[in-house]
Amino acid sequence: MYKFQTAQRELRIGGVNVGGQPGKKRTLLVGSLFYPRHSVVLDPRKGKLDRAKLNERLDSYLDTVSKCSCPSGLMLYAESCESARAYLEAVCDRVPGPLFADSGSAEVRLSFLRSAQEMGVLDRVVYNTINAGLSEEETQALRACPPVNAVVLAFNPRGDDVKGRIYMLDSGDDLISQGLVPAAEELGIKNLLIDTAVTSPDLSAGSALRSIMVAKAKWGLPTGCALHNAVECLKLEGMEEPKEARRSVDSSAVAISIMSGADYVVYGPMEYAKRTMPVASFADLMMEQAARDL
Repeated sequence: MYKFQTAQRELRIGGVNVGGQPGKKRTLLVGSLFYPRHSVVLDPRKGKLDRAKLNERLDSYLDTVSKCSCPSGLMLYAESCESARAYLEAVCDRVPGPLFADSGSAEVRLSFLRSAQEMGVLDRVVYNTINAGLSEEETQALRACPPVNAVVLAFNPRGDDVKGRIYMLDSGDDLISQGLVPAAEELGIKNLLIDTAVTSPDLSAGSALRSIMVAKAKWGLPTGCALHNAVECLKLEGMEEPKEARRSVDSSAVAISIMSGADYVVYGPMEYAKRTMPVASFADLMMEQAARDL
């Protein structure tokens, strides 16, 4: 087991603590909600939802969170500004913890912030993500409505090894004018988290795990990843029961991330909480025991 010499920042977001030395805290588990083709979404552009089905899923999720005592948050994916507000309104009073504002569109991500500010929940919302596509327009909008919390994404189109990820965070690797960490700090964002950018096994997903340790050693910021993304890309069709095999690998990905020092883990759809949270609880216990005398 290991202990970082760099002071580790412990953040509090939406009433949940994240960050610190390995084994000294529980891992924040983040499940996705309103993702593409999610059955609770009736109209992804307008944010129209099947409320009965959503409430049923949320009840099940909250029951699992309670039984496993897991620090937890949700990642809300939206396709439009209208749906971003609708999704925030649907869950902010229903579910405690941090809410990660996710979209492929910077305009939609920014609308999450504006809606959260109007609703008085900006301190719970995590801007997901500040990445290599950061434009001057997005930068100015973030200055106008700065998030309290944000994730910086270490994805580097030039290099998928550890160096590529760290260079993107530190200097921009000559692809952008400055590193994403200093860029986010200049925006005055209070709470920064690092995502080491897992895509697929073919793009060195394992390097993202080692990048967790390197990033925490360099900046001391809470760092995590979505190893679930790599599992989704695995070719398991030759297995006798490929769906069951994928579920097993997916659950193990949570434990692998925690044992690699992750402060938070994005485990995929919220519905997977039932099988991933018990695994995370066990991995957290093993980390706590292993680090007890450090």
